[in-house]
Amino acid sequence: MKARRMYCLLAAALLSGNALAQSADGYGTILRLPLVVNSSTYSSTIFVRNAGTATASVKVTYYGAPGTPFAGERPCTTLSVAPNAVASGTLADLCAVPAGAASNYGQIALVEQSAANIPITAYSRIQSFAGVGFSVEGFKIGSLGSGANDSIVTGLRRQAAAPGYQSNCFVASINEPVQVTWQLRDASGSQLGNQQVTNLSANETVRILDVFTAAGAPAGDYSNVQATFRGTTPTANPAFAAYCTTQENATFDGDFRIAKTADPQDDRSKKIGTSSSSALGTLLGLLSGQDRFGLYLQAPDYVSCRLDGTGAPQLEMRLEDPQGNVIAGGNNISSFQKVYLGERSTHNNGVNGLYVLKVESRNLLSLMINYGVTCETGNGANPPLFIGHAIAEEF
Repeated sequence: MKARRMYCLLAAALLSGNALAQSADGYGTILRLPLVVNSSTYSSTIFVRNAGTATASVKVTYYGAPGTPFAGERPCTTLSVAPNAVASGTLADLCAVPAGAASNYGQIALVEQSAANIPITAYSRIQSFAGVGFSVEGFKIGSLGSGANDSIVTGLRRQAAAPGYQSNCFVASINEPVQVTWQLRDASGSQLGNQQVTNLSANETVRILDVFTAAGAPAGDYSNVQATFRGTTPTANPAFAAYCTTQENATFDGDFRIAKTADPQDDRSKKIGTSSSSALGTLLGLLSGQDRFGLYLQAPDYVSCRLDGTGAPQLEMRLEDPQGNVIAGGNNISSFQKVYLGERSTHNNGVNGLYVLKVESRNLLSLMINYGVTCETGNGANPPLFIGHAIAEEF
């Protein structure tokens, strides 16, 4: 039995909270707190938890925004965090960045330095001295956005009448210089003002104060506005974090919203994943037997798959869960529409695992058939990855 064993290479890519949104999957060894503040109005307290079985040594570095009193890189106190314990401290305590008439704001890098990989998580509580404010999650650095797909914050507002609302946005680079192009759109998607370009050096934070004025939007009140961010660095896709806050001006209450992308540049989590050729550009092909593709699906979710190309009508496929139970497909089926995977507990004892898509020729025809595979999901998955060839089975 002869088959071309072709596979789609899974490229390592950063994703955008935007960003992935603030997620329950929040532990890592390198984290970034996109926003911390210490000013005459707001202060920040940073919390770091160790989920490992050994003491974590966490290097803390503050990167002050340009134009602030402590701009640039500033080493902070290294935290020693016992297993299952939480260490905390204010920006003033950890990094000697005091409050003052001029605002101090920027981002915090947290790096677990032990020989073993010890998972940590973090967040910062930002609040006024009256106690109102918001929290900012620490993001795994690999989950922060990159590339040319739009990352969007919704619900921005500006209002002159009491209590008054103001929306500010921020763009922060992560370890590398980055260019970010951004714009505002109303609820229907029509552009407000002009497209803007922000260039940042490594680990820099740029605040876009009163984003409506900065974008050149006409004077007046606004609500339900979207801010759209896109990486436009020539010839590269460095990571960045984009986010916005909306502040109520009477009590200085506020919120934090990370920009989110519908299709992050992350081959672990594609909403539409396609495999049609090998890394060398050779088409997938089946002469006999059965090709198998791996998909890491995340139940509960919907999934649909299809075989592409002129040879698709001569092929059939089925999708099996990690235990080998057939989810969709079968004899003479080369595509299936939105199939519900079921609740998390119904597959693999509640653990997201490897589903297998099996492809073979109908009636076991002995001719070379070139084809491609496309699967679509809501939660995202890797593009179908060739994992082996076997003797054909009866569907």
